[in-house]
Amino acid sequence: MKTAIKNARVVMLDGILQKGSCVFEDGIIKYVGNDAPSAEATFDAEGKYLLPGFVDIHCHGGGGFEFMDASEDELSEIERFHLNHGTTAMLATTLAASDSETERALSTLAEYISKNKNSIFAGVHLEGPWLNPEQCGAQNAEYMKKPSCAELVALKSKYPFILKVSAASELDGGLELGRCGNDLGIVMSSAHTDADFSQISEAKENGYKLMTHLYSGMKGVTRKNSFRIAGAVEAGLYFDDLFVEIIADGRHLPKELLQFVYKCKGADRICLVTDAIRAAGLENGVKTVIGSKKNGIPVVVEDDVAKLLDRQSFAGSTATADRLYRTMADAIGKDMVALSKMASSTPAAVMGLQDRGEIAVGKRADVLIVNENLEIEKIFFGGNKI
Repeated sequence: MKTAIKNARVVMLDGILQKGSCVFEDGIIKYVGNDAPSAEATFDAEGKYLLPGFVDIHCHGGGGFEFMDASEDELSEIERFHLNHGTTAMLATTLAASDSETERALSTLAEYISKNKNSIFAGVHLEGPWLNPEQCGAQNAEYMKKPSCAELVALKSKYPFILKVSAASELDGGLELGRCGNDLGIVMSSAHTDADFSQISEAKENGYKLMTHLYSGMKGVTRKNSFRIAGAVEAGLYFDDLFVEIIADGRHLPKELLQFVYKCKGADRICLVTDAIRAAGLENGVKTVIGSKKNGIPVVVEDDVAKLLDRQSFAGSTATADRLYRTMADAIGKDMVALSKMASSTPAAVMGLQDRGEIAVGKRADVLIVNENLEIEKIFFGGNKI
């Protein structure tokens, strides 16, 4: 069915098209401009913004469920929860766990994706097990191990939808893992790393192009024998060709740091990610776990974020993509083009998802109508109104 959205402020990569129209058919955008071609269904945006759907490349779950132990029915609930908050493409993210638990999660995802060709799950992100226990954060150090190219090759062969791997490059075998992942077409990201500036510089030359949740699970400036040593955070900010993820939930990074990262990196190098766990959507005071219910780590939802019970670390987040968008807007101003780049086009570009992330002819018809308060009013996924 041919569908038209008219009278919208269409947010595009090079500016905002005033009083614009967007026409799509069979899930693909066919026209963007100021005319209003005839269509079988027409929606009047009433001057509101038309945005590309959000692309979240780091999410562990939501709505009470998590990828590490979700059934196919529960995967559907995770998908529905985040789609209703504007996420139209997502990398389902695992964490450090036993080999059997990871395989079970990947096998369930493989079965679900094979049955649901038009799901929001565009692929998988492995956040572990090749992480540094010195920067374990809310992940279980018991399941962290040295990088293995052979393991990665085997996993990628069995689960070709593995598109991104977060690892600590400074570990023995970490640089080889970066080169191996790069050869396999996997986006390699530095994460839960105790690397310093020079080690991240070396990682960059060995396949690592992204920094997983900048500031979280990595060190900044430290001192050794009284001398200051720049850390992974500074390297992520300094190198122009490195992309960075930020959890812009208003908790992981204060407003001033969001502004600082934006000034250093710009919208073309920042990916807004939720890092949401099963606690996303749950109320303050609720206790749950990060990871599987059987082997996960207990957390509590407090101050609109998940925390370890000793309150010494956040544990993923409770955020949704629309919350990130509004929080970032509060930090940098309502620059709709920049915001949509960070929430949609930049993460899509990083992951090579060339069919989405912007409003343009030939792209997927994944679009959102939002009001002046940046609240979502209508969602179109694959051309279908949700």
